[in-house]
Amino acid sequence: MEPKIRVLIADDHQLVRKGFVSILEQIPQVEIVADAANGREVLDAFRRGIRADVVMLDYEMPLMNGLETLEQLKNDYFGIKVIMLTMLNERSIIQQAIEKGADGFLFKNTSIEELSGAIFKVHKGEKYFAGEVALALAKPAASIQNQALLELLSERELEILKLVAQGFSSTEIGQQLFISPRTVDTHRNNLIQKLEIKGIAGLVQLAIKNKLV
Repeated sequence: MEPKIRVLIADDHQLVRKGFVSILEQIPQVEIVADAANGREVLDAFRRGIRADVVMLDYEMPLMNGLETLEQLKNDYFGIKVIMLTMLNERSIIQQAIEKGADGFLFKNTSIEELSGAIFKVHKGEKYFAGEVALALAKPAASIQNQALLELLSERELEILKLVAQGFSSTEIGQQLFISPRTVDTHRNNLIQKLEIKGIAGLVQLAIKNKLV
């Protein structure tokens, strides 16, 4: 008989953590060696001599989050496999996890079949990323999308975007650029339509994100 896969699960919500423990205990090939409420408890468990083949880390945890714990585990314990768990379907989080060496990425609404399949795969040295993760990675990053949109703007439109983001009124912008307030309004409305955003607040947010102000 092959030895069981030793799993450590970390999640700061006790009900969620105990729920995963209960599910994992239904998988005959898996042994739960410990559970933790944050990254520090995970590392403390390893320092006490507890060893796990696969560590399942929640992304959002106090004291030491999943990404910080992932990085520390990969640096200090050779061969450890780590699966990230989250409810946040955000490209940046997924990319950071992959860059720091995550072997798998699952959302917390995963099925027991997918959960067990992910554990078996990463234990064998393969990678496992849920289908939703692949879709999130396939989407262009928001910053890339914003930059592409900004490249569609004329110099005059960029000038007006910057001034709107700085809080100037149409009259004040017109005075600075030597155009009428009505022309400023026309440019501003064109910006809103071209960039497909909602109102002046959207223009301000876009300018700030792209460091135009």
